[in-house]
Amino acid sequence: MAKRDDHRHGRVKKRISRDSSRKWAPLNTGFMLTSIIGFFISALYVTQRFSLKVGIAFSVVFFCMFLASIISMGRASPDAQLAARPIR
Repeated sequence: MAKRDDHRHGRVKKRISRDSSRKWAPLNTGFMLTSIIGFFISALYVTQRFSLKVGIAFSVVFFCMFLASIISMGRASPDAQLAARPIR
């Protein structure tokens, strides 16, 4: 009979430490622009021309892209985006 702390045959739960020193970088502005334009094209053009299901699927994808860009803007420092650009 296995003891309670014996993990030879069971799953071992590991504690994952959350590293608070993560550095977030904002997504490119082109990513946000692509998500906005793609959402409107999907919602207005694709749903009318092709299929409602395909238009909704594309709209959901582009909306998720937009949410990702908003989240990355909120978490990143403004210096991270400026540091990524080369100085001319």
